[in-house]
Amino acid sequence: MRKGYLYGALSAVLFGSCGIIIKIAFEEGMDSINILIFQYIISIPIMFFAMLFIDKSMLKIDRKGLYHTAVLGIVGNTFMTVFYYGAFNYLDVSVVTILLYTYPIMVFTYSLVFEKNTLNFNKLCDVLIAFAGCFLTLGLINGVGNFPIKGCIFGILAALFYTFMNIYSEKYMIELNPLTMNFYSIIFSLLSLMVLRFPAQSFKMDLSVQLIVCVIMLAVLCEIIPVTLLYAAIKEIGSLKVSIIGNLEIPTAMLLSFLILGESISWLQVIGAAMVIYAVYNIKKVGG
Repeated sequence: MRKGYLYGALSAVLFGSCGIIIKIAFEEGMDSINILIFQYIISIPIMFFAMLFIDKSMLKIDRKGLYHTAVLGIVGNTFMTVFYYGAFNYLDVSVVTILLYTYPIMVFTYSLVFEKNTLNFNKLCDVLIAFAGCFLTLGLINGVGNFPIKGCIFGILAALFYTFMNIYSEKYMIELNPLTMNFYSIIFSLLSLMVLRFPAQSFKMDLSVQLIVCVIMLAVLCEIIPVTLLYAAIKEIGSLKVSIIGNLEIPTAMLLSFLILGESISWLQVIGAAMVIYAVYNIKKVGG
C-alpha cells in the first residue's frame, strides 16, 4: 500500500510541473491540439519499446480491455487534456491547477448521487469551504472574476473529465497493467485528435529546438510517467485516497509558476488554495 502513496505523490508533483512546460510551448507558437499530437506521437513508441523490453506480455490486451481503454482514451483522456491544456491559454498555471483539483468534489458528488453515500453536516461544510476557496482563488470575492470566463469553463471541464478518468479506470480497469492502460488509451486519444487535425498539418509548422525539448518533456514527464503512476496508485489504494495525495500538485504548480514564469500569487489565492486542499482532504478522510 505504501507504494500506492508514493506513486500518487510522484504523479502529483510531475503533473504540477506540466503547466510550466505547456506555457513555454505556447510562447513558441504551438496550440493545445498540436502539443498533444506531438506528445502522443513521441509517447507511443517510447512506451511500446519500454513494454517490449520490460515484459512484452504487457502489450497483450483482450477485447474487453481494448473497449475500456478506447472509452478511457477518447472520452476521458482526450477531452481532459484538450480542455486542461486550453485553459493555460487564458489562466495562470496555479489557477488552472486549482480548478482541476476541484475534481475530488465531483467524485464526492458522484458518490452521493450514484453510490448512495450519506451527506452529513461536516461533509456539507467541506463542500462549501471548497467552493469558497475557489471563489477566493479566482478573484470572485466581490462578485466579479479577474479571470476570463472561457478559461474557467475549460478548467472546470478538465476537472469533470478527470473525474471520469479516475472513476472509470477504478471501476472497469483495475485488473489491467497501468502501463498497458496508459499505452492503449493514448493511442485512442491520438486517433480521436486526428479527426480534428491530421498530424501532417502539425508537421508543417517550424519546430525550434526549445519546442522539441518541451514536447519530449511533456511526453515523458507529463504523460508517460505521471499518468502510469496515477493508474498504478489507483490500483493500489483507490481513486479516493489518490485524490488526497494529488493535492500536492497545487503547491507544486504555484511555486514553480512563481519561480520560473514569474506569475504573481496573491494572499487571497494562497488562502483559497489552502481552503480547497483542506476541504478535499476532509471529504476524502470522512468518505474513506
